[in-house]
Amino acid sequence: MKIVISVSSFDEALKALDVADIIEFRFDLFEGEIDSAIIDKISKLRKQKIFTIRREIDGGKYKGDEEERIELLKRLSRYADYVDLESDLDDDAFNVKCKVIESYHNFKETPSYKELRDMVESKRGDIFKIATVGDKRDLEKIVKILCNYENVVAFLMGKDFAFSRILAIFLGSPFIYCHHGKAVAEGQLDAVNAKKIIEILKGV
Repeated sequence: MKIVISVSSFDEALKALDVADIIEFRFDLFEGEIDSAIIDKISKLRKQKIFTIRREIDGGKYKGDEEERIELLKRLSRYADYVDLESDLDDDAFNVKCKVIESYHNFKETPSYKELRDMVESKRGDIFKIATVGDKRDLEKIVKILCNYENVVAFLMGKDFAFSRILAIFLGSPFIYCHHGKAVAEGQLDAVNAKKIIEILKGV
């Protein structure tokens, strides 16, 4: 299990170094252009890195041209350990120089178990991430996915189901997405608190 801390600036990344196993750079939340100077500073950080440019439809802030976004991720992939690519993208988008987290976000519902299963079984990335909303019945689908497949990060978004992020770890999820100062998604746990909860539950 690795703690991923999502950050919206380079300064946040520096503060997360002592806590994170992996830092997710949410470039859609960064102020200013993602130029060679900022990438040079980021590449020197001795932590694994995820590069994400989240579209508005998936809960992010990116409003630009889609082709430009994909090309930027492709160029940046040589400096990352992972890039986050959405599950509805064409195969060509997955032609990158690092590992891929293939992500599926749904802010309206959780699809049927069959639909989730089909997405996971046809994944093109190294890890498949599912973040949806719903109720206890939907959580049952998420749990079933986690029990039946490896290399899947899956949870229900929102404060009421923040515990599902912890639950996922005990069902084999390789990552837990956290914050360290400022959450970038509702229900995201503080990294220090999440680590303490996991250690308590493990009896460490």
